[in-house]
Amino acid sequence: MKKPEILAPAGSMEHFKAAVENGADAVYFGGKSFNARQYAENFSYEEMERAVKYAHGKNIRVYMTVNTLIKDSELQNAVLMVEDGIKAGVDAYIIQDLGLAYVLKKKYPEIRLHMSTQGTVYDEAGVIFASKLGFSRVVLARESGIEVIKKCADCAGKCGIETEVFVHGALCMCLSGQCSMSSLIGTRSGNRGSCAQPCRKWYSLERGDGSLIGEQGYLLSPKDISYLPELKEICMTGVDSLKIEGRMKQPEYAAVTSGVFRKYLDEIFDSGKDIIIDHGDSEKLEQVFSRGGFTKGYLYGKQNAAILSGDSPKHKGLFAGTVRNVRKSAVSPDKKLIEVDLRQNIAVGDGVEIICRGFPGGIVSFIRGKAGNVRIGEAGQKYWIGDFPGNIKPGNLVYKVSDKKLLDEIRKSYVRAEIDKRYIYGCFKAETGKVITYTVTDGMGNSASANGTILIETAENNAVKREDILKKLSKTGDTPYTLADCTIDITDDLMIPMSEINKVRRSAMEKLQNEE
Repeated sequence: MKKPEILAPAGSMEHFKAAVENGADAVYFGGKSFNARQYAENFSYEEMERAVKYAHGKNIRVYMTVNTLIKDSELQNAVLMVEDGIKAGVDAYIIQDLGLAYVLKKKYPEIRLHMSTQGTVYDEAGVIFASKLGFSRVVLARESGIEVIKKCADCAGKCGIETEVFVHGALCMCLSGQCSMSSLIGTRSGNRGSCAQPCRKWYSLERGDGSLIGEQGYLLSPKDISYLPELKEICMTGVDSLKIEGRMKQPEYAAVTSGVFRKYLDEIFDSGKDIIIDHGDSEKLEQVFSRGGFTKGYLYGKQNAAILSGDSPKHKGLFAGTVRNVRKSAVSPDKKLIEVDLRQNIAVGDGVEIICRGFPGGIVSFIRGKAGNVRIGEAGQKYWIGDFPGNIKPGNLVYKVSDKKLLDEIRKSYVRAEIDKRYIYGCFKAETGKVITYTVTDGMGNSASANGTILIETAENNAVKREDILKKLSKTGDTPYTLADCTIDITDDLMIPMSEINKVRRSAMEKLQNEE
């Protein structure tokens, strides 16, 4: 049994760091165009370059999505965007459009292409077809069952290519995202990266004469999948990559999902035993994003109505209780306090949502129990909480959609990236009539040097200060380094442009990364 990679989503640089710092082996993101999440923040060329350097410094792979269908008139620009990725050092490209794949493979024979899930590969014939086209990996259709995954992984191994399977995240109502409903209704095509998500809307089921059959609700809205309990079984199929969906979700989502899957994947391969999922980890996944729990999708066949999200098409988090009574707020007369028998701890600063028209709710600013006002309401007891707008009534269900304490802890996990950087030691030299030099050394014996481009002159006034040089050299940005110490060998009367110092700093650290 080989150990697959954990592949996490990044809709922005913050997402990217969140995934990397919480255990992802690889991260995928989109550029500013030609990707299937056009409404994510996405990456400019400069951000792409920063992200790749940051990831490669930690031995993390980076994949770029170019997974929309491409018009003939757009082909040249799509190729140019991939070329930006090549310059930045991206490891592979996730492609749907076969014409684009053909052009890229012809122009760059060594390029690594992954066939997107929109390629709808769900059998051995699809795997063989992708391998003949030059793809290095196929991302299997999200509807693939466990037996299909195993057969495709076996076939891919014989063809010399890899397989990737979704293990967590949103499930499209249509086959692998091949949906035209959004385009037909409102001209926003999912295959062009701008799906309006009509499957998340409210529908009624009617007869041909317009009379109701009886069902109304979010009839086309699937829950998210989560295959964490089935992780060992999926690993045993021989797949190479475990993909987490979610470039449109929050950075905390990327952090939690990467961290939880990392924990149990390592446990499987360290112990060889079946894993037992900790209840707290399951709750973390639900709390950070879930549509009323998770579904197994089509992993073990059809689930019919069990696959649907039910009374809400969006994030619901954890069930917190049922509204018992409602009264007006004394502080905000246009808002209400609700009495709830809590099933989850609720703290001031948490977010809640009530399942009724308009989904009212908000940040909890008030909690009162038998003993008076408190900061935390404990599960198993009755509290008045507020203040919330909307037409809330007894019997409405209450969900905790955000947990302030959890979110603060999650953010620390990737904000601490600065602390986790590797120490480097610098030596800066400058003298009149010569170019400046800067040498950096890490703790593993690797060393790299960079030279300036202009000859240094003696300053008549405003000579550069040592502390200003050190301040510039200490700016290590998104590199995997932090400057622990630096020797500055200069006289006290030199004129050195700050731009020269920035150049040698960037160049030396880039060379050091390449050296490693």
